[in-house]
Amino acid sequence: MNFYKLYQEFDGFQATQEYNDGNIESAIRMHEGDGLPGFPSVDVVIYLINPQLEKLRDPALELIQDTYQQLEQIAHNIVDKIFQRFPTMIPEIMEIIVRILSKERDRAREVVEAIIDSEQNYLFTNDTDYRENRTDIVQNEVAV
Repeated sequence: MNFYKLYQEFDGFQATQEYNDGNIESAIRMHEGDGLPGFPSVDVVIYLINPQLEKLRDPALELIQDTYQQLEQIAHNIVDKIFQRFPTMIPEIMEIIVRILSKERDRAREVVEAIIDSEQNYLFTNDTDYRENRTDIVQNEVAV
């Protein structure tokens, strides 16, 4: 199955291999006023790591499309066998199946993109107002 090969190309990958000292120094200068004196800002790390995290998006979306195509082919084979005696029904049945598979593929794409976006845009905060009023998607935790 394709899932086992999903990120095989990233075995041994080092996120910093594309950056030299000049790139890192430039990022530090770009975000110089954003942190404590003598300490690089967390924005430097985010600035440098986000292009690397973006590389995870395409393989995941390609996997969704490959899986969709495999499911469609399997469904076509099953429908052909089941409806051999009624070949005029095959296009109608396949249309229904393709519509459902497409809808689920689109949902899966949205979920995968949301997960990758959440990893790229993660924001740690202990601000109670932010956690209570600005996290509508995530269920609020009940205080224990």
